[in-house]
Amino acid sequence: MKLKIAKTVAALMLANISVQAENSQSTHLDDVNIKTTTAFDAQIKSISSQELEDKQASDVKDVLKSIPSVDVSGDARYAQKIYVRGLDDKSSNITVDGAKVGGQLFHHSGDQTIDPSLLKITSVELGPNSALSGSGVINGSFVYETKDPSDFLEPNEVFGGKVTLGYQSGYERKTGTVAVFGRVNDKVEFVGIGTISDDGTLRIGGGEEFTSKESRLESGLAKIVIKANDYNTIKLSYNRYEDSGDRQLSGEKVGTDNEEDYNSITRDTFNINYEYKPDNELVNVKANTYYNEQYLTREATSEATYEEPEREYKNTTLGYDLRNTSLLGIHKITYGTDYTHEEQEVSADGYRVYTTGVTEDLNVSGGEIDNRGLYIEDEMQLNKLTLTLGARYDYHELGGIYDGTFKELSPKLKAKYQLTDELALKTAYGHIFKGPALGETLMLSSTTTQDDDVSAQIGNNFELGFDYDLTNTLNADYSIFGFNVYRYDVDNYSYPTKNNSLSSESDVVIWGLETMFSYEKDKFGLNASHSYTDGKEKDLASGTTYDPKAAHIHLFKIALNYQLLNELKGSYSTQFVPGNTWNEYSSTSGVIEYERGGYATHDVDFTYKPNSMKNTTFNFGVGNIFDKKYVSHNGFGAQTTSTNRNYDVGRNVKFQLSYRF
Repeated sequence: MKLKIAKTVAALMLANISVQAENSQSTHLDDVNIKTTTAFDAQIKSISSQELEDKQASDVKDVLKSIPSVDVSGDARYAQKIYVRGLDDKSSNITVDGAKVGGQLFHHSGDQTIDPSLLKITSVELGPNSALSGSGVINGSFVYETKDPSDFLEPNEVFGGKVTLGYQSGYERKTGTVAVFGRVNDKVEFVGIGTISDDGTLRIGGGEEFTSKESRLESGLAKIVIKANDYNTIKLSYNRYEDSGDRQLSGEKVGTDNEEDYNSITRDTFNINYEYKPDNELVNVKANTYYNEQYLTREATSEATYEEPEREYKNTTLGYDLRNTSLLGIHKITYGTDYTHEEQEVSADGYRVYTTGVTEDLNVSGGEIDNRGLYIEDEMQLNKLTLTLGARYDYHELGGIYDGTFKELSPKLKAKYQLTDELALKTAYGHIFKGPALGETLMLSSTTTQDDDVSAQIGNNFELGFDYDLTNTLNADYSIFGFNVYRYDVDNYSYPTKNNSLSSESDVVIWGLETMFSYEKDKFGLNASHSYTDGKEKDLASGTTYDPKAAHIHLFKIALNYQLLNELKGSYSTQFVPGNTWNEYSSTSGVIEYERGGYATHDVDFTYKPNSMKNTTFNFGVGNIFDKKYVSHNGFGAQTTSTNRNYDVGRNVKFQLSYRF
């Protein structure tokens, strides 16, 4: 029934648009000038590779730390977890070149396996207000795009390369990256990038050191771009990420000096992207198909009562997205379909053998998900009003060891009204639908059973705010101030950790506010933001009400940059989080109030490109200058009474040398 509704809505929208288009002058897609820049866009939708290189970004925390309403906890790469608008990234859609990265391998490690050295641009979409962001979005979307050959090649250049060497003292991190790129002819280009990064002793604030998180990252990208003609472009790519070592399995927990067994987290991603863009305002086709594997490997181990062989815990995602964008008068319409298949499994090289002689087969085929989606979004410029209407229909089907189907039509809306030349009012709405997600793969076993009442997560997101252009007022090249308040609710909220029964755990309501300010004048730039998150959560089993983990958190961020000389650029950034309390609930202890201590960190970075050394770049920086010992408020053991606190890295002196040939 809902599929029919979705088709009807789409048909009505297209019919209405077509009628209006008859009396409107056609405009080519490239010539559309719909004003969409906001204070939020200025800080969350344009994190470029140049910015990451200037800050010597070497993990996902470095990539995302400047973004408002985003907090990254943890120290080592595999320990880092991302929170946005009060919930972590298991409530987000994450893509690398359009390939969806899904599932949870292990609850004491993160799942965003991202190497900044491969990235071209990073974008974050806050909230579930766009029909184009994919399925299952509750709090936002993370979009990572890797580098193309054209990002390196100069006009008429046939072949080139770039070598980068770096060191960071806080992790004893030694990094080397080599990129080669070329143009075979006027139709075919290629790029290959390889990075090796070794982490040694981890040093937290105050000077304490740990050896249990030593690891080695090996990552790479191979991409071929084929421009068959002016209208057709094909991109073929393979991206690998492997972070491994003799290290503690629970990267999220506090480090030790104990000897540890080998484990690794690996991602293999294959992509085919196609774009057809003829000289026709009705046609701009983009298609993407992908295959993605992310897996945790543990070597053979011996315990007190049994021995286990080498095991591999794997999440596999494959799918496609097919969309077209058409211009019809004042309307920019994007419509399409997507499909995602997810599955999980545990494979072992043998049996678990107990000291009693009993054996146990550890191989398990787990759950599967098939999600099919239809979507449409119409962005229209109506004089002073920019109105975006959209909807997506999802059909979510469980398989493997699970069973059930869930379907929903989700309307979306964004509106911006230019009240004066400076002041724009904004509002947004997004219906939330996320079908039951697969549970944590490490906890998957042959005894896993499905809950009798598996439910989809359903809710609504509301936003209201404004942007004020301060360019003329402050005599700036560009300046804008933005404010936004939001509130969203999620019924039947479910989290994958230790939840292989797929049971619903709570009803949650999150609300918050975001303030952003940007200023640019000559050689100086400033970004500042404040975000606040609060909410309430109700346990479905007991009816107890308590605070979500991200409740009562204020997050202040400031970033300054200045072109000191033609050859020298400097930047300073700081983050301040006041102390707070929150009420945590567990079925064993009930509701307990905990305190989190406040903290502030300060970073400086410099980029030097000497004219006397062409194609050479020196980067120098110091993170956490004052060696503050702190735990992110979303981090493991954030409460001040905890004896197992995952402190962030201390003072981190960074140096990097790059040479292009």
